[in-house]
Amino acid sequence: MDILIKKQLEQEFETYMFGFFNEFKRFSLEDFGSFATTLLNYYINNNRLPQSHKSEASYYLVTLYNKGIGNRITEEHLQVISKTIADDSSIDFMVAQRLL
Repeated sequence: MDILIKKQLEQEFETYMFGFFNEFKRFSLEDFGSFATTLLNYYINNNRLPQSHKSEASYYLVTLYNKGIGNRITEEHLQVISKTIADDSSIDFMVAQRLL
């Protein structure tokens, strides 16, 4: 995964997270999971991210979330969370609407 994609993912994460938090006063792991799953599947469906990079991109997003909450998630759990996100092919249309 190249640096440009990482920068785009980070920018999307920050923009979404700040907007969501300002509106709902929360950004839980569940909220993050819906965002990350939708963003990655949107990127793949629009040829912005190859399917082969989905696992790496998922892990990268999870590490950004972990950093934002003070690195409270263990490496073992980071792996489980990122795999769960990478294995999910759904798109939450409420999240997608906020991304556009």
